[in-house]
Amino acid sequence: MSAEELPGAKFCKYRIDVPIDRPVETAWSRMTKDINEWWMNDFRMFGEDSFVSLNAQAGGALVEQSKSGDSLEWYRVQMCQQGKSLFLNGYLAPDWGGPTLSMLKLALQPQDASCILTVTDVLMGNVSERSAMNAEDGWTTLFRDGLKPFAEA
Repeated sequence: MSAEELPGAKFCKYRIDVPIDRPVETAWSRMTKDINEWWMNDFRMFGEDSFVSLNAQAGGALVEQSKSGDSLEWYRVQMCQQGKSLFLNGYLAPDWGGPTLSMLKLALQPQDASCILTVTDVLMGNVSERSAMNAEDGWTTLFRDGLKPFAEA
């Protein structure tokens, strides 16, 4: 038997605030129902022609599927408060730097005629400062450069 020792589990938490110049209802609908439209190509594991979907209810999932039928479950929905927040759990396999658990919360707060999306992520497992910074940078890019302009269009 060949065994590889992994370092002890570490924890990291970060938060990103993304102002969206649209009401909560619009931002929620575009974030959840139209996710394939704003999910950036650089974040698609199966290439630009894959399809990303989100079933925004407890037990639902954030899934990417290729035209050939390959699929990836990015996250499982733990809790959904319609129009307010999503609690998602996702796993990073050792091939992607894991084993790591990501507990991601997406919350929308009204602010006058617009809203703020707060993205909070807690990473547990094989987490380094670099991997946590990469995760934070990735979500920042996806939500600020992907969702925000699409929701505001």
